[in-house]
Amino acid sequence: MGPREPLDGLRAQYASNPGFLPKIDGLGRRFAAIRRTRPDGNCFYRAYLYGIFEAIVGKAAPLTEFAARAKASLDFCLGAGYERVALEDFHEEFVSCIERLAAEGASASTVDEVVAECDGFLICWARCLTSAYLKIHAEEYVAFLSSHSSIAEFCAQEVDPMQKDADHLQIVALSSYFGVPVCVVYLDRSDGDKAAEHVFQEGGKSDCPFETVHLLYRPGHYDLIYPLR
Repeated sequence: MGPREPLDGLRAQYASNPGFLPKIDGLGRRFAAIRRTRPDGNCFYRAYLYGIFEAIVGKAAPLTEFAARAKASLDFCLGAGYERVALEDFHEEFVSCIERLAAEGASASTVDEVVAECDGFLICWARCLTSAYLKIHAEEYVAFLSSHSSIAEFCAQEVDPMQKDADHLQIVALSSYFGVPVCVVYLDRSDGDKAAEHVFQEGGKSDCPFETVHLLYRPGHYDLIYPLR
C-alpha cells in the first residue's frame, strides 16, 4: 500500500487521456486523497482490508465487533467444506493481526506494519472467506454466473487462486460476511463529470458499526479513495 496522496497525481496520470479528466475533476469535489494499491490481482482484497483496519484501529467498539466476526470465520469456512488443517494457520494469523490493531498504542503505523508483514496471509484468508460465503449462499448467486457452470467452479477459477481480480460477486460476499460497507467509485470515460458508484452493504443496515470503505475502480484495479470530511 502506498501513502495517502492528493488527487493531483491521478490527474497527471491521465493527462494524455483527456476522456477521463472530467470524472477526475468531479472526484476532486468529493474526495480528498487516494492511496494506491499494488496492481497484482489481489488489489481489492488488500485495499478493502487496509481500509477496514485503518478505520477500526484504536476504536474499541468496531474493533470488538470485527474481531468477533474474524474469530468466527474459521467455523464458517469449515461449514463450506474446507478442512481445518488447511485453514487454521491462515485463520490464526488473521486473528493475530486484529489483536495487534487492538493492542494499547496501536495506530496508523500499526496498520502499515500489519499489512506489509502479513500481506499474503491476509489476502489468502480473505479469499477463503469469500469463497466460503459464495458456496454457502450458492443458490442466491448462481443466477449471476455467465461463463461458469456452478459457484464451485467460479470459486475454483476466480476466487481461490491468488492474483485473480475481484468483481461484483467477490465484493458482495466478503462485505456481506464482515458487514463492512464498501462503496466502489467507477472511473471511466462515460459522459458527465460525476463518477458512478455502487454501495455494497449487508442488508442496507442503518445501525452498522463500521465506516464505509471507499474504493476507486479502474478496469482491473482498485485503490482506496478518501471522501472529503
